[in-house]
Amino acid sequence: MTPQKMIERLLEPEFEDVSKLIWDVYGQFYDGFPIANLRPLITSPSEEVLRRGAFLANELGWKVRALTQEIAALLDCSNSGIRFYAIGALTACTTPEDGEVLGKLLQHLEDPDSGVRWRMVEFVRLAGSKQFSAAIKNAALQRPDSIYTEISKVIRWSMPVSEAQVRGLANHSDPGVRLLAAGIALRPRKIIDEKFAEIVLEAGEPELSDLISRAFQHHAIPIDAEFGRVEKSRLKD
Repeated sequence: MTPQKMIERLLEPEFEDVSKLIWDVYGQFYDGFPIANLRPLITSPSEEVLRRGAFLANELGWKVRALTQEIAALLDCSNSGIRFYAIGALTACTTPEDGEVLGKLLQHLEDPDSGVRWRMVEFVRLAGSKQFSAAIKNAALQRPDSIYTEISKVIRWSMPVSEAQVRGLANHSDPGVRLLAAGIALRPRKIIDEKFAEIVLEAGEPELSDLISRAFQHHAIPIDAEFGRVEKSRLKD
């Protein structure tokens, strides 16, 4: 089956044998099939087709850079799975020049779906410093007098985050700000300082505690980062 025929099949909402075909299409894109051919999947009127396209965009990462605006439109979808994949794709393909998109993305710290909120912790954790700064700046511009205005006064990409700042965010009255604290606590530095993570745990919110604990126990720590006091860590128990 040709790559174009594969796309045509994925554009059929009723097509059921998706799992193998979608990975075959992924391989074709990875091998040089023009990324513009993904556009019909991420602009389809069918929610099922959009989900397939968003999944591929997430997996392709930086390769979907040329489709940033189309992927950003998926942030408005009512389907939480589509929003989840769109955030993953935008984390990988945006740069600080995509300020408007990044500001819109950051506002999903307030998303009603817990899986999407987890994905936002991943964005905060993995975004480059200038990318993260652009997200904060633009979210504050898009939502004046909101939590993003407050955040923009606390977090500056050119200045290191202090324990006092993390504690203030982790104990904030707004759950979106507290979620941001969890992501900041896990952002890679020379080491991932457990003191930052413990500050978030001390806030006592179950969702944040679960996010921090899972990060230390499983896959959410960058492979090129190191733990401080890892052998004595209470977070890995």
